[in-house]
Amino acid sequence: MTTYYPSCGQNETSISDALSKIGVDSSKANRKKIAEMNGFPNYVGLEDENIALLNLLKKGKLIKSKGASSNTNSNANFSMNQSNSEMTNNISKSDQFDAKTNAMVIIGNILFNNGYEPAFVAGILANIYHEGNFGFFESSKYVKNPAAKPNYLKIMDEKYDYANKYSGKCVTEVNLKDLKILYDKIKNNKSEKAGFGLGIIQWTYDRTGTLIDLYLEEANGAEKITINQVISAEGKMVMKELRSNQYKSIYDNWKINNGNNLLSENAAYDAGAQICLKYEVPFDKENQAKKRGNTAKKVFNIMMGN
Repeated sequence: MTTYYPSCGQNETSISDALSKIGVDSSKANRKKIAEMNGFPNYVGLEDENIALLNLLKKGKLIKSKGASSNTNSNANFSMNQSNSEMTNNISKSDQFDAKTNAMVIIGNILFNNGYEPAFVAGILANIYHEGNFGFFESSKYVKNPAAKPNYLKIMDEKYDYANKYSGKCVTEVNLKDLKILYDKIKNNKSEKAGFGLGIIQWTYDRTGTLIDLYLEEANGAEKITINQVISAEGKMVMKELRSNQYKSIYDNWKINNGNNLLSENAAYDAGAQICLKYEVPFDKENQAKKRGNTAKKVFNIMMGN
């Protein structure tokens, strides 16, 4: 009976990378064995040969070779039998993420469309789960534990009436131009160290300013912004930062550190922890990194249909 490798993601562009992600040895020697089984007896690794093999893999029609080997590391134990849309759909059907579900699905789709692996996507989404939501201002209402209220929010409340004008609201409810004026006042008086978190990542300080500029750009300079424009701006913000010189190394190092185990719970945990430590950087980041790493494992398993 003919058996086939599980299909890979539809956005894959490299047969080598695609095989690695489904737990198959992607060395040239092993690809040659696979190619021979699929009608390429003289495989040398030419572009057209690799494209043909990749297209078969995407369709779930790449025949397994008896002589070909799989990666044997115990972490590479998931098959890419879910498409990107199926993985985010699995999140949308889950009851584990409450009000954050929509944001996680939308950002998940953006990340998949830009070529990021499921475990890394799970790491980003886990951090979103523990952070904010589209367009929401950090709350300054520490009713149960007033002593925990950070100084930057105390200053915002005392000097800028933040508690009444912005705290806990969505940016769709406020005047964008007034928000820009408020941010510029804060920026021009850095000695007082005022600030606030905003959006799905709860961006702060200079990053808040970049996000507000993206809001204004999406709203074409208008005083009000729609939720769809907010979503578009924050999606652009995430991608802008992940590709920047400041943050690009997080993904690059994660990929190097996890080698052939990119499609694994451990890789998801590592992504969640490293994104927390080096991209989100919340208060008590070390403990938060462990918590978000474990959430990333849960997100990954849900995405993979487990």
